[in-house]
Amino acid sequence: MLSWKEYIKRGIVRKTSADKNFIKSLISMAEEGMEFFKDKELNEKNASILFKNYYDFLREICEAIALSKEYKIYQHEAITLFLREILHENDISFKFDRLRVLRNAVHYYGKHIMKDEVLKDISDIKLIIKKLKAKYLKGYLN
Repeated sequence: MLSWKEYIKRGIVRKTSADKNFIKSLISMAEEGMEFFKDKELNEKNASILFKNYYDFLREICEAIALSKEYKIYQHEAITLFLREILHENDISFKFDRLRVLRNAVHYYGKHIMKDEVLKDISDIKLIIKKLKAKYLKGYLN
């Protein structure tokens, strides 16, 4: 994994302005998606699909936080470094990276995830989102 400075140097992360409307939109998309999926029954057939969507909700929240700190991130791997090096959220950074690797296995290689694993991962994602929103996005929540 490259360093944060190297991601910036290569343009994978760019400095930008904190676009309040875009930040609110990212938060809203994540919240609406979670609301849509909250009543979906999790089973072995849809476990991987639900996991990918919940990962995307977490990614959107992380991107909203990055924008609030005036960064635009163009690669998921850079979110791991953002969480660790900019926010100093080491535990969340580690969990995000594990989820990212699992999401890539599902998305790019067709890996199926078992229902029990997805239940735990979705629970972790919801807790991470709740913590990140409370700590970093208070000023953007309706």
